[in-house]
Amino acid sequence: MVRGRLPLVVRRALAEPLLLAAAFGSILLATTAISALLLHAGSATQAGVRRALETAPLAATATVVTSSVTAGDFASADRAVRAGIAHAHGEVPVRVTVRVESASYALKEDDRGGRPVLTRFAAYEGLDGQADLVSGRWPTEGTAVALSEPAARAMGVSTGDEFTVVGRLDGKSVRVRVTGVFRLRDPDDPRWKGEELLRYGTQTGDFTSRGPLVMPAGAFLGRFATGVSARWLAEPDLRRLSSDRLRPFSASVAAVSADVRSGCPRCTVTETLSGTLLRLDRGALVARSTMLVPVLQLLVLSAYALALTARLLAEHRRMETALLRSRGGGSPRLAAMAAGEALLIALPCAPVAPFLAPVLLRLMSAFPWIEATGVAPPRAPDGATFAVAAAVAAAVALACAAMLAAPPLLAARRTYVEEQAVLGRADRPGLVQRAGADVALLVLAALAVWRLRAQDAPEVTRLGGELGLDPLVGAGPALALLCGGMAALRLVPAVARVAERATRRRPGFGPAVAARQVSRRPARYSGPALLLTMATAIGVLSLTTAATWRGAQEDRAMHLAGAALRVSALPGDDARTFTTLPGVAAAVPAHRATVVANGADATLIAADAAPLSRVLLLRPDLSELSPATLTSRIAGSAGQPLPVVVTPGLADTTRITAGTAAIPIRVVGVVTAMPGTPEGTPALLADLAALRGQGAQGADWPVTEWWLAADGNDTTPAATALAHRDVVDVATLTAGHRDDPTAAGLQGALLLGFAAALAFAVLGFLVNAAVSARERRGEFAVLGALGVSFRQTLGLLAAEQSFVIGLSLAGGVALAVAVSAAVVPPMVTAGYAAGGGLPVLLHVPWLQVAALAVAVLAVLLVIVAGLARSLHRREPAAVLRSGEAS
Repeated sequence: MVRGRLPLVVRRALAEPLLLAAAFGSILLATTAISALLLHAGSATQAGVRRALETAPLAATATVVTSSVTAGDFASADRAVRAGIAHAHGEVPVRVTVRVESASYALKEDDRGGRPVLTRFAAYEGLDGQADLVSGRWPTEGTAVALSEPAARAMGVSTGDEFTVVGRLDGKSVRVRVTGVFRLRDPDDPRWKGEELLRYGTQTGDFTSRGPLVMPAGAFLGRFATGVSARWLAEPDLRRLSSDRLRPFSASVAAVSADVRSGCPRCTVTETLSGTLLRLDRGALVARSTMLVPVLQLLVLSAYALALTARLLAEHRRMETALLRSRGGGSPRLAAMAAGEALLIALPCAPVAPFLAPVLLRLMSAFPWIEATGVAPPRAPDGATFAVAAAVAAAVALACAAMLAAPPLLAARRTYVEEQAVLGRADRPGLVQRAGADVALLVLAALAVWRLRAQDAPEVTRLGGELGLDPLVGAGPALALLCGGMAALRLVPAVARVAERATRRRPGFGPAVAARQVSRRPARYSGPALLLTMATAIGVLSLTTAATWRGAQEDRAMHLAGAALRVSALPGDDARTFTTLPGVAAAVPAHRATVVANGADATLIAADAAPLSRVLLLRPDLSELSPATLTSRIAGSAGQPLPVVVTPGLADTTRITAGTAAIPIRVVGVVTAMPGTPEGTPALLADLAALRGQGAQGADWPVTEWWLAADGNDTTPAATALAHRDVVDVATLTAGHRDDPTAAGLQGALLLGFAAALAFAVLGFLVNAAVSARERRGEFAVLGALGVSFRQTLGLLAAEQSFVIGLSLAGGVALAVAVSAAVVPPMVTAGYAAGGGLPVLLHVPWLQVAALAVAVLAVLLVIVAGLARSLHRREPAAVLRSGEAS
């Protein structure tokens, strides 16, 4: 009674619970998964930006202002500099400290034949917060000074001592008294870059300098009226800067030079923050676009899964629709019924998906490598998040409703007689194949892949003068998978005919009947075959992308480290200092310097060549020669040009300049990228002994760092023992790259897309198999009446579906490997948002791929077994009588 009062569209929907439940599940899965992927892309990108801003080195964020000042104009210059910096940084907090330094003074007692040892007076704002007193107190007035511990040791003075210095400009003597000796808490702190005299106490060049003699700012300015240089350092606090503010804030900071120089024309401004913010903004855009690739893949897969369900529904109802049309049901009426039914199924998914998406994200974030990154999914969507998710879910739901309504509308054009006439015909290729759309998609996908491989950052393009997404390139992997799967459908009839001929004369009931069934109706199996092929391909592509990304992270860490451990040298270090540490297998001394090659700066690494091959982490594909061969070639002899290994841009170089020394070189090898240097850096590798043998005037090439090899590549014991030193640890670098929120964001998106793809595949396969079995109840009833056993029924269904499953799994894996080789390396390279870096190598995790194929095969065979048991349990007589009654 109640059901009879319901509208026709509702009663019609309730009459097909299986298919409509499958359609509802597909739409709900699509809207939820796509909303979750978009939310995840936003949260992961925001977390990545936050992490990058928190860990950005001072050299990439600070602004440095320098100027010569006098005691009379220092106050006005100081106000102008601070005001200009504050204006450029706007609402972002910034800390400004100033250092003022005098001209050189000679230590009178050390005067040696006209080449005295020099010193300088200086005042450092905030130094007492960055250093600890070893003895005495900080100076407060007059000519009282404080010395760093290395400077006091080099000068041979201590707290309470007095000595005289003589001005190099005015010749006046100054008697100073040491009131305290201090020690910097972190001499390697980036804020002390360029302050070698303060860090080490001694600086050697044309003259030897010791000091500085630190005074309070008031006493300094009262004593030194001229010959004063000032240096302001601005350190912004970027922890609260959101990703959407990166570009506007970069433009504001870029104007700092004009802001400062408007009040201090003599000032020189050096800022790196605007460039850092632009690179970070570009990286965030590339990361979002890269994480949208799984979204596009999932859109294609969900669209096809829903189209398959809609086609099954339309085929199941085609006689009913034709009968309604023959009884006066016009096209508008049938269209309204189809649209109403589609909206009835799709619209409830739109408001539910935004609330289910955070739940799905929390389940995904339970994986350890994602949880370690700090990418926290929203517990409950806020207003803005809910609006975005709701809009996306509504758009996807409406698109799904349109796709669900389209096949019934197309099927409604045939009459009842026409439907009866086509029942016994063999299947024809689908409309898409007949129209050649798969070939057109192949051309479009090839264009997208070509653009992806041809550009440094392929997901980014100029739209109206601003950075934006390139939709064609971003859709490249999804288009390649779709057209590859559609092209594979052309093989289904041919493979089916081959299978039929192969089983025709062989004994066995199941294989022969199954091959005949597939050969007669290939289109019935093409739909689920394409769905399963694409789902498998997306799964394998996701696994391959994640493995390639992890491999690239490990390679980047190894390349940047150069060795298992790299330690800054201190006075007194030798090989035994490190080889006696736990887990250290070898120690190699090295000198690192910036030289000029071909008119541009390059990094020179000179190391002891004999043991260098034991510690050098050089990826095999970066050089045609092995590390042992390369290091043997750089050993040179006196009187000959220095043999070096160089990066490609320096292959034609014949001379380098280090300071004032010109050194002839001879290139003996080329590597794509030099270990121990940032990616894309021009660099040279030489033997330290050969470099010292060049006898360059004024250059002593001291050891600046030690390169260490670890037993079994386990750096933990040695890194723990060297915790008090400045250490580059390959394990720490690798963990940092792996825990990067942007990298984990892509892996999380791939994981979510992979799980959704498998869910679509299982759902589509289950629905198609169930509908097919239900339509063939009469056929199986006849077989049962003829004495066919459950084992034979299971064999028949298994043979039929194994054709689909086997072809789909094999085709999906092959398709994914082909597409991965074309798109994954450039996609991962683009994810770093930097060109000219380390080449990315493709990693296919074959064990995981095999496990995926076995798991999918097991699940689908369980479905087939369940259907076989359900069909065999039916009484043949009852089914046959039902057919007669109908």
